[in-house]
Amino acid sequence: MICAICGREGRGFCWLSPRNGSRAPDGKRLFKRFCSMRCQDIHLQRLKAGGGVVIDPTHNEKAAMEAVLPSLGEYVASIGMDRSLASYTREEVLQLVDVVLTAYFDNLRERTPDDVPF
Repeated sequence: MICAICGREGRGFCWLSPRNGSRAPDGKRLFKRFCSMRCQDIHLQRLKAGGGVVIDPTHNEKAAMEAVLPSLGEYVASIGMDRSLASYTREEVLQLVDVVLTAYFDNLRERTPDDVPF
């Protein structure tokens, strides 16, 4: 199972909707898995804000996208800015994805308070 927030592998953290809470279209209680307490807390904050399903990025997600740019630029500059993306090797593309995802999720987690809400 994957984390409902960041898409990484779930590691035993879960959330189950209350008995009288939201339900899936088939009537079952909602159940989500998370990779960490931080991602579980992000989910709880979204629920408290009234957003169970997020379509548009939140202001924190938009800020995290912006925060990726320096890391992305540094990596592309190290490869060579004159090269097209089509000329990247498989390893270079995988490293590019890793740089972007790591910077995005690190920034998103920094923006989330470390306080446990209960």
